[in-house]
Amino acid sequence: MRTKLLSWILLCGVAVFFAASAQAQQGRVAGRIVVAKVKGTVTAVEKTTNVRKELHDNDAITQNYVVTTALDSSVILVFSNGSTINLAQDSTLAIDEFLQDPFSSQYSMATATEEPSTSSTKLTLTRGELVGNVKHLHKDAGSSFSVNTPVGAAGIRGTTFRIVFRPDSSGKAFFTLSTAEGVVILTGTNSATQQVSVATGKEVVVTVEVNVDAATGAVTITAPPQIQQATSIPAATQATIAAAVQQIVQTAAATTFTSSTTNVTTPTPTPTTPPASTPPAASTPASQTTSGDGQ
Repeated sequence: MRTKLLSWILLCGVAVFFAASAQAQQGRVAGRIVVAKVKGTVTAVEKTTNVRKELHDNDAITQNYVVTTALDSSVILVFSNGSTINLAQDSTLAIDEFLQDPFSSQYSMATATEEPSTSSTKLTLTRGELVGNVKHLHKDAGSSFSVNTPVGAAGIRGTTFRIVFRPDSSGKAFFTLSTAEGVVILTGTNSATQQVSVATGKEVVVTVEVNVDAATGAVTITAPPQIQQATSIPAATQATIAAAVQQIVQTAAATTFTSSTTNVTTPTPTPTTPPASTPPAASTPASQTTSGDGQ
């Protein structure tokens, strides 16, 4: 009898756990993404409507957008879960999913060390280069962050990393995944489903055979990539990552989120010169503040 009672209690506990997890997933809303710094020409296309727009500093987007940078262009995207992406020139990044549990307290990127609430982020780098910085994720509560590429999926575990995927005219594509801090788990796309752990100071380099559609630019891998074991990051790559991270820190520090919501608005810039009839303000202009509640 006691054994049956204990089994029943354990079963109820498991059921409550999964019910709570499901409820948390259902309660998530689309998180905010601030376009913190644009250099050159950067565009975004909303996947469900196919509406295209050019991005500028302080714009806001959310999931289901595809962001593309032109030559000699780049953009820094700041997510309301504390993650930041520095997308380099000639790159295409799809924000397939960015969901987050609502939060009401102010969240400042200048002091944040972990995400304000659990979140789920799924990105796809079709081509190009990015450097990412992800604050500590509440993985035990269901948070996740992944970047898909034609070579494989990178599972981010609270880290600083760089991913490059660039096809060339010779029918080959060059892929690297470098981890400057933390751990990234790379899962390959081949039939054996290779999985490689890329720890701090390590990188994986893969060269694959590809076909590139001349009309659409779509890349198709013609042979399964063979992912090798991670080796040390070269000094030149370390310098590239350090420069990108410095840009991230300087740019993101001025960003504050007051809530997470599906309502996306663009902050109104603070005037640099007051109207002639208005005396100069005595206070220092406020840093960039983004608000998901439209206020």
